Amino acid sequence: MNTISDKIKADPSEVRQEFSNINIKLLCCRYWILQTWQCFDLSVPFWRIYHNSTDGAQIHFKGQTTYLNEQTIVIIPPNTSFSTSIGNTNINGKHESIIGRKVEERDTISNSIQNRVDHLFIHFSLGFPLDFAQTGIFTVSCTSELGDLIEKIKISCIEDTHFDLLECFRIKQLINSCLLNIEENIWNVAAIDQRILVAMRTIERNFNQGISNAVLANTANMAVNSFSRLFKTNTGFSVQQYIAKTKIEFACNLMHHSHQTMDEIAYSCGFYDRHHFSKTFKRQMKVNPSYYFKNLMIS
Repeated sequence: MNTISDKIKADPSEVRQEFSNINIKLLCCRYWILQTWQCFDLSVPFWRIYHNSTDGAQIHFKGQTTYLNEQTIVIIPPNTSFSTSIGNTNINGKHESIIGRKVEERDTISNSIQNRVDHLFIHFSLGFPLDFAQTGIFTVSCTSELGDLIEKIKISCIEDTHFDLLECFRIKQLINSCLLNIEENIWNVAAIDQRILVAMRTIERNFNQGISNAVLANTANMAVNSFSRLFKTNTGFSVQQYIAKTKIEFACNLMHHSHQTMDEIAYSCGFYDRHHFSKTFKRQMKVNPSYYFKNLMIS
């Protein structure tokens, strides 16, 4: 009697398969009522998804305006610089302001006070190298299936701050559905030289330990100057700018998901002290860490 070997039972194909490593890391998922949402540069090193049931909020990017409403889900890749407003707010003014609060069970969104909007926002990262996407404002039609999913996510946001396994699956299902429906050409990974990809992975693993250009050039088996030029050509950042970007992304994650003080966050990210951390954070995020913690985490 013929038997099937254990090897064949495990995988009958002789063809080796390769899969992209996709790791969705949730930074926050919140549901708010916003009265004022006037910001001029919301560039951050992570992805955003927005959905509003009520009309009135707008996103402004390179002279184009995207309106947030019940029919539209907005996806914004990392490092996209855009402005926001509600109603007829003058976006050319100099005053930035975010005024809002968490949606509560007692709220009836359909009867929201004039010039206020409900605002579901999800911040997440896809990990290296998928966070290296083309910047822009992308929209997906909110189908009935996605609308039902969003309503369940909103209920989770209202009821608790701890998301169980099924609730996390729903949020990631929404993220996956949105990413599957945006333009394929936003992914820039294929254009990056493999030697630079290796160096970037090294940075992702060791950003808080102080990495020199010479060490990274060695991982790519290149001369330092040649490596530095190739890195800038492939990524748009100098080596040290990219290391700083990676540190600040990690700092934002700690602000969302830890109770560390600013001094502790600075140390965890590999900065000499809080002053150095604050200076680098402001250069990357256009605001200081305390302002981001109090305001921009809710946008």
